Amino acid sequence: MDSEKINVLVADDEDSLRMTISAWLGDEGFEVQQVDNGLDAIKIVQSNDFDIALLDIKMPGANGLEVLRYIKKNSSPTEVVMMTGMSDVSMAVEAMKLGAREYLTKPVDMEQLVPQLRSLLKKRDAEERIRQLQAEHTSRLLYDLHNPISGLKQSIGYLLKGMAGSVSDQQKELLGYMTNSIDKVIGLLNGMMDLTKLEGGRVRLNKGISNVADIVTKVTQEFRVPIQSNKITLDVHVEADLPPIEFDQQKIEQVVQNFLSNALKHTPAQGAVVVQVVKVALVLEEGQQPSDFILVSVFNSGTGIPKEEISLIFDRYRNVLSGKSDKKPTGLGLIICQRIIEAHNGKIWVESEPNKGATFFFALPIR
Repeated sequence: MDSEKINVLVADDEDSLRMTISAWLGDEGFEVQQVDNGLDAIKIVQSNDFDIALLDIKMPGANGLEVLRYIKKNSSPTEVVMMTGMSDVSMAVEAMKLGAREYLTKPVDMEQLVPQLRSLLKKRDAEERIRQLQAEHTSRLLYDLHNPISGLKQSIGYLLKGMAGSVSDQQKELLGYMTNSIDKVIGLLNGMMDLTKLEGGRVRLNKGISNVADIVTKVTQEFRVPIQSNKITLDVHVEADLPPIEFDQQKIEQVVQNFLSNALKHTPAQGAVVVQVVKVALVLEEGQQPSDFILVSVFNSGTGIPKEEISLIFDRYRNVLSGKSDKKPTGLGLIICQRIIEAHNGKIWVESEPNKGATFFFALPIR
């Protein structure tokens, strides 16, 4: 890797050490920015991309562990190396559990620092290549499964039309059951392919300036008939004069569609679905100042979600049930929604209590 392209953040409140490290790395061709406290470290990460962050564990404002948590959630390609005195080794071990790649004990060995950082980035690049190859392999496998299953559905359709001879009512019922089962498998495969593309970084956001409320209004109109036909009340509340923001209209529309589809699925007859779009100030990470967001929420008056299952809603490996009385899995839709919202630097979450319904939220930043 060309050292001229390596961007490093050095965060340490010890002026002499911070300046020495910065000067040493600068002489080796690294691009270095330095700060003397944790809050400034978080702020600079918000507006800059770094390959490596060298963080002191004990800093004013926000300590190194808090900065580490922010980086791992919001700037995952950044490799974090903690710097600590011998008395803080236990905290360094905790940092490793939180995602730090290495830790250095003070005084830092400058002769070894540059080789360590270059080796670290070589490992990161190799791991990223492995992840890409795994995603490509998974995508090909899913595609190879999708085609024959779609062909099987088409063949069943020919049978139902009598193209291979007459079909009895009992046979039609069985073929219809088979078609429904195949549709579920195809839906799961489509979801897996979408998720693989998102996680592999192969889906690019096609952003434009628009109004989120317009997207929400459009989608709720599409759902109004099926919701009301199920004897469910639909209320939509949109705050006036919401500012336009930059986002991918198609993908945010997909998120709203998923929210409403889940609401329709889990709301009983005579129940209610409430959609809101408002402007709010949120603090997404500790140490940040409140920022303005457009908040979209979809409430349904269904059975709700048990407290122990809320944290699993966005877990791709768990088939979480949305309530104990209706055995309807959420599938991969919400996981895909999470990836979409995170790609917009937003936040997605759910709040619920058993027998009191559930509210799904997503927030998009106003730039």
